[in-house]
Amino acid sequence: MRTTFPSLIAVIAVVCASCSRGSGPTFDNTDVARIKQAIERLRTAFNAKDPTKAAALYSTTAAVMPPNRPLMRGRQFVEQYYKDRFAEGATNLELQAADVSGQGTLAYASGDYRLNLVPERGGPSRLDRGKFLWIFREQNNQWMIEYVIFSSDFTAPPPA
Repeated sequence: MRTTFPSLIAVIAVVCASCSRGSGPTFDNTDVARIKQAIERLRTAFNAKDPTKAAALYSTTAAVMPPNRPLMRGRQFVEQYYKDRFAEGATNLELQAADVSGQGTLAYASGDYRLNLVPERGGPSRLDRGKFLWIFREQNNQWMIEYVIFSSDFTAPPPA
């Protein structure tokens, strides 16, 4: 019994140490900076009207939940979403990530967006602004967008 008890204590100590918070990857200011860079790359791809580059920042199973539209899951549907937005005249995207945080390989960014909608077939241009929440997952040392949800501060325009 005397030799078993110290061994039992050692096993318990090892198990407790492996359950501690510090056992996984850390999330620090470097990760915040990398996520902000990914957001900037998305803004740049959007303003260049490049749906392929924009979609490449998303995971292959990403989900986009835009206002007044159905959920789109998968990178090919994300790319189509951007093609549709550009065809609607979406341009001059501004993103302000007010909060970026995370733990381990999961993170989120939330903030505000603004963009202009300039119809290609004429008609008045209009401003859209609203809020966003993005969830990122680190994959192969790269922060990829996993989920996007955003909402406009304005009501949906009437159907054309």
